[in-house]
Amino acid sequence: MQDFLNSFKNLVKGDEIRTDNNVFKLHYKFSVILLIIYSILLSSKQYFGDPIDCDVSYQKEMVNVYCWVTGTFILNDNFKGAPEYETLNGLGQNISTNNTEKFMLKYYQWICLIFCLQALLFYIPRYLWKTWEGDRLGQLVKDLREPLIIGKWSPEYKLKISEYILDIDCHDIFAYRFAFCETLNFVNLILQIVFMDWYLNGKFSTYGYNVATKPWPVAMNEVFPKRTKCIYTNFGPSGSAQIKDALCLLPLNILNEKFFLILWYWVIILLFLTVAALVYRAMFIYWTKFRTYLLMAQVRSLSKKKAAIITQRLTHGQFFLLYTMGKKLNPLIYKELLSAVHDRKINYNVANSYRINI
Repeated sequence: MQDFLNSFKNLVKGDEIRTDNNVFKLHYKFSVILLIIYSILLSSKQYFGDPIDCDVSYQKEMVNVYCWVTGTFILNDNFKGAPEYETLNGLGQNISTNNTEKFMLKYYQWICLIFCLQALLFYIPRYLWKTWEGDRLGQLVKDLREPLIIGKWSPEYKLKISEYILDIDCHDIFAYRFAFCETLNFVNLILQIVFMDWYLNGKFSTYGYNVATKPWPVAMNEVFPKRTKCIYTNFGPSGSAQIKDALCLLPLNILNEKFFLILWYWVIILLFLTVAALVYRAMFIYWTKFRTYLLMAQVRSLSKKKAAIITQRLTHGQFFLLYTMGKKLNPLIYKELLSAVHDRKINYNVANSYRINI
């Protein structure tokens, strides 16, 4: 648990050597920071006041707490004629009492905690990948990223790295674990959209579209009303129960309507980017010719013939490790490493052919 908290604490600082890609980073960094900021703002009373304010003349604090805990509701008959509330018929839990329709609003008590939970879920794939990766790439490219070639890059060191890439059998597991984490990002995003839609009573999936196509106050107040009612029980001088109601304001819904609007557009954009990343990963795994073009784009001076030999004779895991290292290494060192891998594969095949002929 301590390791998880330390990695989460270092989120804003970032890693010196990244072992993922930009789309992966949008999940565990931008999304997490956005949700944490939302949670902090919603819990800052000094800037936005109390989360609920009920219009009562006595025991105001107790009534506020009671209505906050039990939830408030919209009574349609009381809001007829108010343009901003005319479209609230579909909001909340449908309750019928004495032929009067109520729509309970209980989501706002938990929004701060929900944002924290969502941030945690967005970070889990990143935590898994960092645990599985174990700074393997960081150790391989250590001291080999500077613009100037240093003395550590010797023929012996080059031979050790090329042997590690070509002779270790666990690289496929390493590569498929990263693909699994990318898929987990996609699954998490889909589940988060479904969860938020359920949490807002089916209003999240079309929220951004409705805001864009309907009048501004109507579309937002359908999901985040600012004025609600609360029923509570009081005891009179004779000890008999007195049922009273209060008109309550929900100031934080002014923030919630904007936060969820930004979040809606963000998850839609992130969904398209994540699907594109999964398509890219599938091509990376199954299409050897695609890997050849990627390698040529990474090292422009590399010939197509040499790139084809490297991609065809390396397993997916070996190529994944080599290609990822190329994003961190000094370009001149990386070009020499590719040549060493190419020559070793050529010599290996020649030696095998010689043994077969004998």
